[in-house]
Amino acid sequence: MTINKIKIVKVKGIGSKEFPINILPNKPSLLVAPNGFGKSSFAIAFSSLNRDRLKLEDGHEHIGGNALAKPELSVEFTDKHGNTHALVADKENNQISDIFSCFVINNKVKAKGVGRKFGGKTSVSASLHIDPVVLVDNIPRNVSFSYSYTESKQAFGNNGKVLPNISPLLLNLRLVKKLSDNYSLLDQVVKSKCRREIDAIISDINLQAGNALEIKEWIRENKLEDMRNMADVQLFSDIVSNSSSKFENEIDNFLVAIQIANIYKNDKAEFKAACKFSNYSLEKTEYTELTKAFNSTWCEIKPTEKKGKLVLNFPKADQISNGQRDIITFIACLCRAKRKLKKDNSILIIDEVFDYLDDANLIAAQYYISKFIDEFKGEDKRLYPLILTHLDPEYFKNFAFSKQKTYYLDKRNANVNEHMVKLLRKRGEQSIKDDVSKFLFHYHPGSINKKIEFAALGLKETWGQGSAFHDFIFQQLGKYKKLEEGFDPLAVCCAVRVLIEKLVYNELNNANDKNEFITMFTTRKKLELAESRGVDVPEYYYLLGVLYNDVMHWKNGKDHITPVIIKLENNTIRKLVCDIPEV
Repeated sequence: MTINKIKIVKVKGIGSKEFPINILPNKPSLLVAPNGFGKSSFAIAFSSLNRDRLKLEDGHEHIGGNALAKPELSVEFTDKHGNTHALVADKENNQISDIFSCFVINNKVKAKGVGRKFGGKTSVSASLHIDPVVLVDNIPRNVSFSYSYTESKQAFGNNGKVLPNISPLLLNLRLVKKLSDNYSLLDQVVKSKCRREIDAIISDINLQAGNALEIKEWIRENKLEDMRNMADVQLFSDIVSNSSSKFENEIDNFLVAIQIANIYKNDKAEFKAACKFSNYSLEKTEYTELTKAFNSTWCEIKPTEKKGKLVLNFPKADQISNGQRDIITFIACLCRAKRKLKKDNSILIIDEVFDYLDDANLIAAQYYISKFIDEFKGEDKRLYPLILTHLDPEYFKNFAFSKQKTYYLDKRNANVNEHMVKLLRKRGEQSIKDDVSKFLFHYHPGSINKKIEFAALGLKETWGQGSAFHDFIFQQLGKYKKLEEGFDPLAVCCAVRVLIEKLVYNELNNANDKNEFITMFTTRKKLELAESRGVDVPEYYYLLGVLYNDVMHWKNGKDHITPVIIKLENNTIRKLVCDIPEV
């Protein structure tokens, strides 16, 4: 199932925007957009969903535009049969929640003002406050399993002595979690037909004489096959065996299973209540261990129970490092997401959390995201992790997911010359690759002579000989500097590289240095060579590598245009380009 499109109307900074994205399930999807674009508004749209409608908090309404338009979030998806569906959430209804569960993880740090009065005057001081993370909304009541070993033996009959004491097993939190995942199997075990078969075996056991070991040996020789033939009981015995090493033989596992089934049969509601509290205890233990693993501060940060909730509180922001704060809050929110994302299809929005993590914590965060995805895949569910970021992963190598896909929210159309695109796509052809790189995409005082080869490849012939290609790219650079519309962004990037290399080349005085310069393939190495020969290379020549380093290598299926245009529209980058001297 693929999410094809998301549309947001009248939510905070977004008046009306449609995002054609084609998100695949169970793969990290990086949604890239510059600061100020509206990524937080995108996240707010999803965090404003409740079960019945889209409910915006104060301050999240969009100001301006059509005053009659209502806030709206819509998700379009294609099902496994190829049918397209559109789900809408607004102030009156929420169709999205019928198919998708949604959860948003964002920054928990907020500014908090404190007012104090001195001599009749009020002064206000501000500090950074980290919102607590509610891990469990409602702590279930503390219910224990209604089990007495003595009573269980009495209910069994004369040979109740063969029963193992299951009290320790009922304290095994992971075993109880398995039990709670298999209520349907327990229902089968306590049904009358299965119950009659169990009672018949118990009746035969009670007719035997001897001590517990002797009677168990009799069971092995005379009743073990009957036990194995009871499929539901056997499956339940396997759950016990796989979850605990306390009992290592089939007979004990069978006797444990029928005791658990009896507890369930006697009071199903109370049994489920005991399981619910045990599962809560397991979650609390896991949250505590996970928080401890990431907390290297001197502050005690651990889940605590408060007013019927399990909450993770934080010290003041100045008492914990930014990195520690960010990774612990992220992991805590991810734990909460596991409780909330219950449907077969779930959307997880992560709003710029990854952009501020250091390398180690970034890897840790991605590891837990990957584990989360694997859990969904293992349950045959579909998770759509949408990671909002302002860092282009093609340039900033922050993300190391093996199957990640990048989408540019601020997608642009540009006046890209078709011949430029063809040349980039075919630059690796054996007949032209060395000359195209040397004479066209880098500066070289010589000229190219590949007109015949260009024609054979369907490329623009005039670019294969003489200076026609450089005339074109410098014409586009001039349009960009003069703020004219319709410039080719790919040509501008190429022109920046060629111009920088030409300027630096002309500063070299030694013929051998110049020859070594033009035989090198990467611009950075050329600039470093020139500096080693005494040339004063401006720092911004290196910085502009953000334009010319990646764009000149075309990859099919990748959006090359949007990230380039976004960079070229940046006022600082435009100034740096305009500051490059004319030759």
